[in-house]
Amino acid sequence: MIWAVLILLGVVLAVHWFIYNRSVQEYTFAQPSTVGDVRGVQGEKTPIVLEIGQLPWRPEVAEVAGWAVELPDGATVPVSAWLGGSGRRPAIQNEAALAEEMGLTTGLGELDEARAWWWLPGLSGARVGIQEPGEVAGLSWVGAERRWFGVSAGAPVVLWLVHSRYRRFLPTEEGADPWKLTVAEAPWIGRVQFVEVRVRPGWCVGLPAHWGYAVRVESDKEATWWWSAEQHSPLSWGLTMLGGGASADKETPLEEQGEAVAE
Repeated sequence: MIWAVLILLGVVLAVHWFIYNRSVQEYTFAQPSTVGDVRGVQGEKTPIVLEIGQLPWRPEVAEVAGWAVELPDGATVPVSAWLGGSGRRPAIQNEAALAEEMGLTTGLGELDEARAWWWLPGLSGARVGIQEPGEVAGLSWVGAERRWFGVSAGAPVVLWLVHSRYRRFLPTEEGADPWKLTVAEAPWIGRVQFVEVRVRPGWCVGLPAHWGYAVRVESDKEATWWWSAEQHSPLSWGLTMLGGGASADKETPLEEQGEAVAE
């Protein structure tokens, strides 16, 4: 029995390795015209830019829907009261619970249906939140096969995207602000090639496995209402459960830095 399990695991790993290594991994973007067209580009390791339309996570719906926000001290308040507070709002602690309460994955069902054939069914890790004006969510790395990040209302955001081959040139700890990195923190930062993508409300970006990204709210006066969800293969799910899910490609240093804008 144990040999059968090992053989099956070996086959899964071999298929995943083959598909990953034959896929596109350049700084190009796929932009399917509809959600239904996503399936044709899901297997490629390139970002997908997609117009997803309106989602319920926006002010005019949240104020009347009866959803509750959990505060850092454990208290819960209605979203309407949280939005109406003065000063800087405390961070939302129940981002995943809010996404589940509003049925976010149900509304994104077409993304799930457009998954690659070897991926697991369903969207996981769904979350919604609000990023304050000018705030930066620091660098993190995608462990899923595809992580979707979208803006549902408010100010556009700028995504800073980098391929995993440049991970060795960046700080080892997650959360670094790539817009403020200097040679003091990252001596080889000049070798990192990256792209910046502007995401407006109603749009999202599907980030490929192993890519790094950071998020900056474009406006200094208006917050961003964002959402995210992940798609996994058996391998990426297992690695995530074990605390892994990130890898680095072979060394291919590039000297240039670049910028791209997709809306």
